Amino acid sequence: MRRFGQIDKAYWWITAHSESERGEKTALIPIALARKESDFSRVRQIVWHWYRSEVAGNEDLSMTARFVGWALCARWRYETWSSHDAISYYAKMTAVNRKSVGRALAELSEAGLIWIVLEGEPKRLRKSQSGGKKHFLLVGLAELVRE
Repeated sequence: MRRFGQIDKAYWWITAHSESERGEKTALIPIALARKESDFSRVRQIVWHWYRSEVAGNEDLSMTARFVGWALCARWRYETWSSHDAISYYAKMTAVNRKSVGRALAELSEAGLIWIVLEGEPKRLRKSQSGGKKHFLLVGLAELVRE
């Protein structure tokens, strides 16, 4: 995404239609919000607020899932409104086995805290799969930024 230009069509989660179907929390980002929000440090603070409120204190999550959630927030990118490093990178970053990172991502996804999506293909994955560039979206982030 160009910072103030046109948003790349591969980032389909940055959309004019950000309302979720069935009233559930969503990871979709309104295009107006993505263009309007120019204070990077404020958005970073909100990402960490999301982590503390949704992941860090969530006792239903395994410790590995909480740690991988921390890594997702540390590597969250303003340009894509996602975290999109390879699973092997998160494994090195956290010193956790690659398969354990994959299970932790699936756990975060099943808990409704993140969406795992493919760049350029408007669909969500239940767990990380090989092939394609994956992005990890934080569910509910847009609502926090609006506040």
